[in-house]
Amino acid sequence: MRRKRKESRVKGLYQRSAGEGPLLLFLHGLGSSSLDWQAQLEYFSPHYRAVALDLRGHGLNVQEGALDVPSLADDVVRWLDDQPGQVVIVGLSLGAMVALEVALARPSRVEGMMLINGFAEFSLDNEADRARFAQRLKWLRWVGMWPLAWWLGRELFPLPEQGALRHTFRQRFRRNRKRVYRALLEALPGWSVRARLSGLTMPVALVSSTVDYLPLASRVAQFASLPDGRIFTPEGRHAWPAEDPAACNQLLERFLTDIHYY
Repeated sequence: MRRKRKESRVKGLYQRSAGEGPLLLFLHGLGSSSLDWQAQLEYFSPHYRAVALDLRGHGLNVQEGALDVPSLADDVVRWLDDQPGQVVIVGLSLGAMVALEVALARPSRVEGMMLINGFAEFSLDNEADRARFAQRLKWLRWVGMWPLAWWLGRELFPLPEQGALRHTFRQRFRRNRKRVYRALLEALPGWSVRARLSGLTMPVALVSSTVDYLPLASRVAQFASLPDGRIFTPEGRHAWPAEDPAACNQLLERFLTDIHYY
């Protein structure tokens, strides 16, 4: 049975939620929004309070201020301080980076995390990474959001049968404000929490898709100091939850069972 979803704004953060029970918090990637997690809200709402937030600068969020990972995380920490009980955080890409900052700020509140194609540091330490980052900035500066949406849609969802996903992604992505997106993008290089990971003792599922910007070996190295990191390598690309929501739900459900969060 489809459960009623709620939409509201709390401390400037726009949220979509469904269900009651232990809190599951979903954080989207750069240039996306809480709409990306609709399949997860529906699937987990019978047994959890599933909440997806629009991070600062995204979706229907109305907050102003600095546009960098620590500032986005501060917003989420303030939101979390108003919520009862524990939380398991699921973050994709930028959302995984924000989740790490939140967990470092409130380690006693975070029961576990699933970090999907996330980073412990954002370093452009090889020519391919630098070229890809420069290409995105070039598209943004020269031709704007719609051509960038077209290019990213092709990169994230290249298969013929993914036409509907490409279309949805492009229509949503083009709504981003160019100034905001560029500021967030330019703030990423140099960000790192790698030196502080040993303080995160909660279980962390590290999901590294088979085709991603960061190779598996690099992701394992970045997160090596996590006391309880668990690696999963599903077939897919960077936006794996959108590619295969059923597999994402099953993996998260398995993780929640393994850590006895229900």
